[in-house]
Amino acid sequence: MSCTQNNLIDKYGRIAKKLRISVTDRCNMRCIYCMPTNNTKWFDDIDVLTFNEIYRLVSIFVDLGIEKIRITGGEPLVRPNLESLINSLAVIPKVMSIGMTTNGLLLEDKVEQLVTAGLNSVNISIDTFKEDKFKTITGVEGVNKVFSSIMKAKEAGLEVKINTVIIRGWNDDEIVDFASFAREQNCTVRFIEFMPLDGTGIWRPNLVYSKAEMMERINAKVGKIVSSCNDNKDGHSNSEPATIYFFAEGKGAVGFIPSITEPFCTNCDRARITSDGKFLTCLFDNHSYDLKGLLRSGKTDEEIKKYIIQSMTQKPEGIIRMIKNDNLRPALNLMHTIGG
Repeated sequence: MSCTQNNLIDKYGRIAKKLRISVTDRCNMRCIYCMPTNNTKWFDDIDVLTFNEIYRLVSIFVDLGIEKIRITGGEPLVRPNLESLINSLAVIPKVMSIGMTTNGLLLEDKVEQLVTAGLNSVNISIDTFKEDKFKTITGVEGVNKVFSSIMKAKEAGLEVKINTVIIRGWNDDEIVDFASFAREQNCTVRFIEFMPLDGTGIWRPNLVYSKAEMMERINAKVGKIVSSCNDNKDGHSNSEPATIYFFAEGKGAVGFIPSITEPFCTNCDRARITSDGKFLTCLFDNHSYDLKGLLRSGKTDEEIKKYIIQSMTQKPEGIIRMIKNDNLRPALNLMHTIGG
C-alpha cells in the first residue's frame, strides 16, 4: 500500500520544512557549551551513516515536504569528501537550498569546492574576537583562521551568518564588538542565548544573557536597530528561529535566538538526523527513532516513510514546556551528538 501523505506534521499542527543532518559527532574544538572536555565517547565508524544512506534518507524526507537541508556535526568539515555529499544532495528535486554550520577552522581551504558542489549558505560559529578567550572557550587557538574563513566565504558568494553564543561573565562584554562587526562587514550576526545543551554541565539560569539585555546594549552603544518589514512586530519570522533586526542608519543586521527567554517552539519547522542515524523531532527531546536500523535491515522507502510520519506525531511541545514546568537542567542533550 503506497503512502500518500506528503508532509511531516506533528500533533501541534507544526509542519517540518527544514532538515538538519549531522554527518559526524567529531570536532576539532572542545567548546564549553557543547562538548565534554574529557571522556568523550565517539560513535564507531561502522555506526555512522554513509553518504549513500544520507542521500537516501534526504530523498525520503524531501518526498515528505522537506525543502531546506543543513549539514551539521560535530564539525562537518572533519568528515572527508564532504563536498561529494553536498553535490549529490544538490541535485535532488525540490531541495531549495543547502546550508552548513561550521566552526570555520577548516572552511577557508574548502570554500571553493563547497560552492562548486552546491552549498548555498554557511553559518560560522565564533564567540569571541580575542585569542586568549577563544582558546578558553574552544580549547584551541585559531580566531584568525575563523576570521579568514568568514572573509573567504563572503568573497565566494555564500550567504554568511555568524553564530555567537553569549554567556554571562564569559563574552557578554563583546556584544558591542560583534554588533559593530555586523554593521561594518554588512553581514548578519546572530546572538544565541546559552541553552542547557552543554557537554560540561555548567549551564545555569543566571548565565543566560537575554535578548532584551542584548538589544538594550546594542541600541545604546552601536546604533538603533529596527525589525525587518518581512517579519512580525517582534522581528521574528514565522519560519526562522532568529529574530532579525537591521540597523536604522547603516548596513548589516543582528539576530537573536532567544530559546530561554522567548521560546519559539510554536513555530518550529525543523527535524534532525544524527550522524548515527537517529531521527530527532526536537532538539530538547532525549527520545529518538532509529532510521539507520531500518535502512540496514532492508526496509523499503515506503516503510521508512511511514515510520518517519508516525514518529513525527510524537514530537513534544519543546523547551517551552520545560520552562513552564521549571524543568531545565544542564546537559539535557549533548549538542555535538545531535547537531545544531
